[in-house]
Amino acid sequence: MRLDVITDGKADITIRSITITEDRKQKVNFSEPYYYDGASALVLAKSGIKSKDDFQNKTVYAFDFTTAYDWAKGNLQESEIVSYEYFSGDQAPEKLLLEGKIDVYLGDRSFLKTLLSKSPNFKLLDDTYTREPFGIAVDKDQPQLLNDINNAIEQLRSTGELENITSEFKK
Repeated sequence: MRLDVITDGKADITIRSITITEDRKQKVNFSEPYYYDGASALVLAKSGIKSKDDFQNKTVYAFDFTTAYDWAKGNLQESEIVSYEYFSGDQAPEKLLLEGKIDVYLGDRSFLKTLLSKSPNFKLLDDTYTREPFGIAVDKDQPQLLNDINNAIEQLRSTGELENITSEFKK
């Protein structure tokens, strides 16, 4: 998990697409949100899957440490929810999708958009199922570092630069 590097004392911060949740706040401190994203679904273009209503009796993949997995477990009772330990080896979900081993890959919409360029066989569904704040995770023993990060985020926000930076994720 992305927070382990902090809780194991190997890093003071971690930045990569981390949703701020109450459970995660027990382990680390979080900066003010710098971006909002949400869980979406990547499918094969030829699958006929058009919305979450079509997930019934399908195999849906989400990493079990993500909020997408939590959403799937709570909202897709008619689907088989799987994660990486379900498959032998270290197979990327997009490869599992192309091989027909899963029907749906749930993840952060901004990340799933990057996978569209890897194969013309993919389709990103229009819906976003959650809206979640992303933040920078900071070691609980580093309050000044957290303050400095929040000040930097606020400065970027006030100048409009934060919107310029994060607009790349929204395309």
